[in-house]
Amino acid sequence: MFHSSFQALINWDKHWLLTINGWHSPSADAFFWLMSSKLFPVVLSLLLIYFLWKNNGLKTLFYIVFIALTVLIADQIASGVVKPLVARLRPTHDPSMASMIHIVHQYTGGLYGFVSSHASITMATSLFVTLLTRQKLLSFLFFFWALVTCYSRIYLGVHYPLDVLGGMVIGLFSGALVYYFMMSLAHHVRAFKQLSRPALIPTKDAIRFFWIVMGFWVIVLLACIY
Repeated sequence: MFHSSFQALINWDKHWLLTINGWHSPSADAFFWLMSSKLFPVVLSLLLIYFLWKNNGLKTLFYIVFIALTVLIADQIASGVVKPLVARLRPTHDPSMASMIHIVHQYTGGLYGFVSSHASITMATSLFVTLLTRQKLLSFLFFFWALVTCYSRIYLGVHYPLDVLGGMVIGLFSGALVYYFMMSLAHHVRAFKQLSRPALIPTKDAIRFFWIVMGFWVIVLLACIY
């Protein structure tokens, strides 16, 4: 019973990988390749730091440290603990799957794929920024980025859907863990007391942030299409 259910789940995983990876085109290849690159994280990070610094001053240095800690924990749990422990081959390294995968720019990733570090890091960052700023527009923007990035990993054929879902769970756990660690310090250590309130990003700045990023996304998308 358990074995048959597990096998059905694995078959579902492979089916949806091949389905999503099979919906490919040159424009989509270019776009999702960029979504998996460091381009968007860099743009989002620079804008976030700018607006945090503009409205919070030196406190931004604390925020940067805790965001970096969020990324580190999410990445270490995914890549340092779960991947070697589970040792599930990526689709691009699985002899039964590799020949059926549409590969972009000869990118096949590392040997193991469960769980997705991209999914873990993007979801962890998105949740932490949401809890930190309490800005609905920024929350939507960061989670949208995380979900598109997660989809890109399946599209590129380097992760099964379950790899991504597992990474998302670890990411949410990591983001919540670091945020509540920060809140614990804020309530028990005088030096961190100033972090007990949400980071200040006024609605007008959140709107600017949102439209700058969406405009950048549109430009990149149009460039990939044309």
